[in-house]
Amino acid sequence: MSKSKFNGVDPQEVLAKYGADTARMFILFKAPPEKDLEWDDADVEGQFRFLNRVWRLVTDYIGDRPETLTSNDPLTKAEKDLRRAIHGAIKEVAEDLNDDYQFNTAISEMMKLSNALIAATDLTPSPVYQEGIETLLLLLAPFAPHLTEELWHRLGRTDSIHQQSWLQADPTALVLDEITLVIQVLGKTRGTITVPAGADKTQLEELARNSDLAQRYLAGKTIKKVIVVPGKLVNFVIT
Repeated sequence: MSKSKFNGVDPQEVLAKYGADTARMFILFKAPPEKDLEWDDADVEGQFRFLNRVWRLVTDYIGDRPETLTSNDPLTKAEKDLRRAIHGAIKEVAEDLNDDYQFNTAISEMMKLSNALIAATDLTPSPVYQEGIETLLLLLAPFAPHLTEELWHRLGRTDSIHQQSWLQADPTALVLDEITLVIQVLGKTRGTITVPAGADKTQLEELARNSDLAQRYLAGKTIKKVIVVPGKLVNFVIT
């Protein structure tokens, strides 16, 4: 954009139509600070829609949450998965902001977190879901300060969201309890099974041998060799 080409964008028109938060989000998401920015109405609309999704997500949560949140100890698998998404977002956003000022990828992580929350609305009664809602707003606050401040107060907070301490990722929340193990026969992938993350080679081979998937392809065959790559695959060499 340049004055000589008469293709400039009047900021006041953008602010009047979309608001300051959308304008900020578009600028930060469109390109890293060191690169030129090319205005694109479609990208502005995209950020506007994202902020509207956040608004609906939080206000729907406020309307649906019970007066007393239930505490499940230990957490269910769904709660663990959501908490992993929450703290994964905290970790990734912190790295994007502290290391390289990669605002665009930080916003992408917030979009992922919002999608995880939208997909887990059945967990509304859980404190983990509340943690996710608050985390999304706290991460988004530097980017969309007006919307997040309003939603923060609608959650019942009396202090400003911009006076909160920056979030710290919980390493224990990022640890996987289960992993997906690939089953191969003669080097060809036949499918996957879910196994405990801490299983050793012997346990992985046993789990793979006993799985319905392996039994289907090993029936009537002689196993010459089993190759186990922990955390990745089990390959059966047969005759």
